[in-house]
Amino acid sequence: MDSIVLLSFRIALLVLLWFFIFMAMRTMRRDVNAAAGVSPRRSKGKGGVAASAAAPPPAPPRKRGEQARALSIVDGPLKGSHMEITSLQDVVMGRSPDCTFVLGDDYASGRHARLFRRGNDWFVEDLDSRNGTFVGGNRIDQPERVEVGSDIKLGRTTVRLVP
Repeated sequence: MDSIVLLSFRIALLVLLWFFIFMAMRTMRRDVNAAAGVSPRRSKGKGGVAASAAAPPPAPPRKRGEQARALSIVDGPLKGSHMEITSLQDVVMGRSPDCTFVLGDDYASGRHARLFRRGNDWFVEDLDSRNGTFVGGNRIDQPERVEVGSDIKLGRTTVRLVP
């Protein structure tokens, strides 16, 4: 009788251990997906498209040839912050107080990305950040041209060029 109790205790302990491992792996996968900007699966609404509750509002329609006048945070810890960029040629964004545009985001690097002007066009480049820089949902590895209304994701913060 004692051997049956001991065997069932061992099996229960093994099941509990595997459950703990499964939950740890599930949590790590969620953290990696959140850092990469991948939204978790949601229930499908009307039209069959998965709805994302945390998606930033869509950019307003822009006029052709419109110039960017400001940089605004549309999603993240400092949502609503903005900075005039009409007189600037170069903007460094990140967590460090030395940056031109400071992001209060723990997932952003100290010097995360640089936004710079070439003629009338603005370009963004990643400064070897840990979590990467995303333009329009795609991770960039070289300077990428951005237009008015383009979303730039740095950590958990989304910034947008606004007219």
